[in-house]
Amino acid sequence: MAQNAFELKAALTYNFAKFTQWPEARLNPPSAWKICFFGNQYHDSFLGLSDKKIGNQSVIAIELSEISQVGQCDVVFVDTNSRELTHRLLLAVDNKAILTVSDITGFAMQGGMIEIVEQDKRLFFKVNMQVLEKSGLTISSQVLKLALDVKR
Repeated sequence: MAQNAFELKAALTYNFAKFTQWPEARLNPPSAWKICFFGNQYHDSFLGLSDKKIGNQSVIAIELSEISQVGQCDVVFVDTNSRELTHRLLLAVDNKAILTVSDITGFAMQGGMIEIVEQDKRLFFKVNMQVLEKSGLTISSQVLKLALDVKR
């Protein structure tokens, strides 16, 4: 499932972004959506999103090496191998309209927005509504219906 899982997680991350309502300030003036990721093994999977759009704006995938770069992102994906960055990442995006997604166990409990969970070779996700709302983001109710767990 490995490579396939990377692609599925990248696709999920894109879909979460697509079904998020963003603050007015993010939408005007319109600009390309920056989906950022830590974790080189995701390189190809996220670059594969470059031909996609959210609304009528294109998507740019950016591989990050430093926490200080997250301010330019709309979405940040952190994978298990970058677990040690979690705390600093969550501080860096605190109260900013930056969607955080990860497959790190306990990510949603630690203050991340969306945690991707693998169970029985299938991917599910948990959502931390408190953090989303605090950051001015709203996720479509259709997406929330699919969540394994929603922390309110």
